Amino acid sequence: MTPAARPSQHAPELRAAARHIGRRRFLTTTGAAAALAFATNLPSAGVAAAVELDAAKITENPFTLGVGSGDPLPGSVILWTRLAPAPFQADSGLPAERVTVHWELAHDERFRRIARRGTATAHPEFHHTVHVEVGHLEPGRVYYYRFRVGRWVSPAGRTRTAPDPGSRVPELTLAAVSCQAYHDGYYTPYAHLAADDVDLVFHLGDYLYEYAVNSAGGQRNYTDRTLPDLFNRETLTLEDYRLRYALYKSDPDLSAAHAAHPFVVTWDDHETENNYADDIPENSVPPEEFLLRRASAYRAYWENQPLRQPQRPTGPDMRLYRRLTWGRLAQFDVLDTRQYRSDQAYGDRAHVPGPSPTTRRAP
Repeated sequence: MTPAARPSQHAPELRAAARHIGRRRFLTTTGAAAALAFATNLPSAGVAAAVELDAAKITENPFTLGVGSGDPLPGSVILWTRLAPAPFQADSGLPAERVTVHWELAHDERFRRIARRGTATAHPEFHHTVHVEVGHLEPGRVYYYRFRVGRWVSPAGRTRTAPDPGSRVPELTLAAVSCQAYHDGYYTPYAHLAADDVDLVFHLGDYLYEYAVNSAGGQRNYTDRTLPDLFNRETLTLEDYRLRYALYKSDPDLSAAHAAHPFVVTWDDHETENNYADDIPENSVPPEEFLLRRASAYRAYWENQPLRQPQRPTGPDMRLYRRLTWGRLAQFDVLDTRQYRSDQAYGDRAHVPGPSPTTRRAP
């Protein structure tokens, strides 16, 4: 056999990649019109995506979901908020018009020594979320920030930049959180975290759960409030995921933790669907149907987290993996353990110990 005719040792991987690309192509070429919206219904630079809303017409507090910051670099940090006068409505209580948001970053919590200020646009296409990448900052220091729309001023947030890459940092204090199922109980630990003095918070996944939340908030067993029925269903559509983030971020303890510290976030499975693996869903649904659901989940995730532009998704794909450093003390490799994984062994069923079904025993 000549070298040219010799079978490639990478043939199985290449075939898998071809199937992977084929599914993506199926979604983009034959999917529903809603799939196309993920590529076209986005604001473009220099193009008016919508009429601008007069901020004076916002008569209710638009900062009901708080503020946040994240992914600190030595010279910059990302600031986040979302305008939602009525967070439990599909339109958040705002018309489909863009809104100019003023922001400022200060050296002190009373905002007497302003370090940077500017404006950002809250686009209806992104559900009136705001991601401000503030640069030209000093490394390794604390800053305070806030937003303003018309007469409304957001709660103040506290953030920090990472130390200079070459600096010798004596210590680092961090918190790690995950698996915050709203329906399983209150977020009391976040109240304590908000009061702690930590450098940054790592959220390791399952920021929300796709399962239905009843009118009593599940195990929270509300007696003084009733959640609307729109939460009492599994998240499937972009609207479902957006509303579920509104529910979670309405929790005062989670909101306080976001305001107190910069977050570094990644996901696990429940931000989309339990136990999905790449483009393989938990249940037997057509791949294009699941990828459309994944596109909805990924877009809502980016909208509602303090993430930078390189992490903004394109359809059902999102580059979440990235690297951060903390001086010469630490390097953080943020992983994505869902988008690139193989399927769970044995069809994710209970089984006795044994080799993977795809493992071939040596002769």
